[in-house]
Amino acid sequence: MGLEELLNTLKKNERQQIDDIWRAAESEAEVLRTQVAETISDITKNHASQLTSDCQKSMRTIFSETEIKTREKKLFAYQALDEALKNAAVMQLPLLRQQNYETAFASLVAELPAREWEKIVVNPADLELAAKFFAADIIHADATISGGLLAETANGRIIVDNTLEKRLERKWPHILPDLIAEFEKQYEKPGSA
Repeated sequence: MGLEELLNTLKKNERQQIDDIWRAAESEAEVLRTQVAETISDITKNHASQLTSDCQKSMRTIFSETEIKTREKKLFAYQALDEALKNAAVMQLPLLRQQNYETAFASLVAELPAREWEKIVVNPADLELAAKFFAADIIHADATISGGLLAETANGRIIVDNTLEKRLERKWPHILPDLIAEFEKQYEKPGSA
């Protein structure tokens, strides 16, 4: 074997070694690329899963807070409606005097327990009517009373408030739910909070 053949063989072997090294490097690089891609994919999936979970938690929190705020606003609206309806009802009390009021007044007097009443307070328009049931010297006028009467014993030990205002106040918790139900039928949209 001559020198030239030896050099050619060495070059050929060298080329073969270089190609083998290059293929091994490319193969290793491909394995690393695959590992990096899988790692990135796993990280992305984990982050996406975590992000989805965090988003769902945030959405639940937002929906919960919105529900609470909606309920608060509705409660305030009901309180305002309660007050407005009660004020409107009180304003209508004087109209009750126009419908067989003498009989209604007599019924209110009849509901009083048997006592020695020392003070009877009525609407100024009821002074004569009250005089039919009580001594005139114990009857006092109070324009804030729409109708009915307030009766007191000596030293105010027993007070019976049988005014229209007090009767409305006592019955209001029973009246209000029906009024609100009527308003809800008329004004609330189906499915709204």
